[in-house]
Amino acid sequence: MEQKIRDKLYNAYSMLILNRGTRFCYRAIRRIFQLKPVIDTLTVQLADHCNLNCSGCSHFSPLADKLFANITQYDCDMKQLSHMVTGINRILLLGGEPLLHPDVTMFIDSTRTWFPKAKINLITNGVLLPKMPGKFWETCKRNLVSVNLTLYPPLFNKESDFVQLAKKEGIMLNITKISTFRATINSKGNTELKKNYNRCRKWRDFPILKDGKIYPCAKPAYIHYFNKAFGTKIPSTSFVDLYDPKMTGWKLLSRLQKRSETCRYCTYGWERIPTQAWSISCGNQSEWDVA
Repeated sequence: MEQKIRDKLYNAYSMLILNRGTRFCYRAIRRIFQLKPVIDTLTVQLADHCNLNCSGCSHFSPLADKLFANITQYDCDMKQLSHMVTGINRILLLGGEPLLHPDVTMFIDSTRTWFPKAKINLITNGVLLPKMPGKFWETCKRNLVSVNLTLYPPLFNKESDFVQLAKKEGIMLNITKISTFRATINSKGNTELKKNYNRCRKWRDFPILKDGKIYPCAKPAYIHYFNKAFGTKIPSTSFVDLYDPKMTGWKLLSRLQKRSETCRYCTYGWERIPTQAWSISCGNQSEWDVA
């Protein structure tokens, strides 16, 4: 009964001030009424590798091993996370290329099981979309999954075909065209930390779940591929361990909002980030590294 009263007070108080508040204000209200936090967006990489290998890929897929996420680990992680937070507004299933994963439908079902109210978006380059079996489409419909199609130049002329496919299968389709990539690494590590972090967080606040840990973004989670390929030593330690016995939902959010040394090696906060026309990767360091 006390919890119901707190929930009603929280909802009433929220309606009064949220319109002129910020995300910080929203979280403060939840703390006051002793409610678990809500994560805005969580990303999950189902496959590290890709079937398109774009030059400058921000997840380093052209450099990655052929590696799939483990469904048993994922199911445990989402269960653990569901005990720490009230919910997640949006969950992005991506890669690499997520449709390469032979058990992609199991990840969709697990996601919906543990976070029944979340918006689930599957982000794909579309290469495999026309070949997906009926089970995939049925799973997407049953779990109210939106397919976010990122179209690159080789598939620009297939846009109408994808629209017709989505209508035929009865799923929601969002299309974004991309013809350039940004160089996102500064291997000198002399990027201004505070300035870079503050700008980046305004438009790339996408924590990523990987093997029982949550990283503030994809950089520290997958920079080990860049380090291995080019002999660099960019740090990758800025993560939160979901199974730390002292970890709570509020501590999780607080940790994810702290600057890390990895930010010194990132260009996302720069006013002008060098860009390049889309192309297939040749595996050269210059595709990612402005230094």
